[in-house]
Order: sequence, then structure tokens, then C-alpha cells
Amino acid sequence: MIFAVSCNRPAGTPHEAAELLTAVPQWKIEEIVVNDAVTFKDGKMTQQFGGIDFQRYMETVQVKKDGVFSGIFKGESTPFLLKWQVNDQNITIGASEGSGKGEWIVRPDDVRKDSFIMKTQSTAYDYPRMTTIALKFKAGK
Repeated sequence: MIFAVSCNRPAGTPHEAAELLTAVPQWKIEEIVVNDAVTFKDGKMTQQFGGIDFQRYMETVQVKKDGVFSGIFKGESTPFLLKWQVNDQNITIGASEGSGKGEWIVRPDDVRKDSFIMKTQSTAYDYPRMTTIALKFKAGK
């Protein structure tokens, strides 16, 4: 039992998290959580009364060793490209210009060998209120 727990432990550092993320060829969306409410799970959107409704989301993503974060939106075939980088505390994913706006954060303790969570906060979805979003991905098979 101890072996199973230690094998699926979270990453200890941002560099270890990056190694785990790039080791998996493709990640698939498992869950979307908006303001602590699950809005997507088991391949289905769940309508939240008065909540934010996402019709567009990345179904699969790849974290490439060269710093490219490539995602395919549901129903599309052309990859949407972002840039990822390792910082002292975490990994950030954002526009290649590095504007600092709209960045997603991946904390080492949210990365395991078979799953990871990326989070962001923005007023873009429900201005002027702050919206928190967490995307959980699992290793593709």
C-alpha cells in the first residue's frame, strides 16, 4: 500500500512537475470546476443555475519539452498554442508574448504522473466579479 501511495505522490518542485507533465504524450480533460462548482465531468457539461457556461474548452493538451503548450479545442483540429515556463514556485502557461494577463498556474502539488490541475482567476467571464477556474486533466491512453 505504501508503494502505491508513493508512486502517485505529487511533484515536489516545479522542475519535477515539468518532468511529469512532459513525460505524458497527451493529456485529456477530466473535469472543469468554476467557482468551486463542477461544470464538466465524465465527458458532459453540467448546467449550473446562474453560473458561467463554457461551450469551448480544450479537450486534449500536450506539454512539450520545448516550452510549447498545445491544446485542441472540442470540435476543432488545429492546435491552439501557448507557452509554458518553470518559475520558482510553479509553472505558468500563457500567451507566447508573456504579457502576464490570463495566465494559468500549475502548482507542483497539483501534478502527479497521471493527472494535473491548472488554475486561473479572471474577471473576463463575469465582469466585474472574479471567476476561479480549475481544469483537471488525466493522462491519455
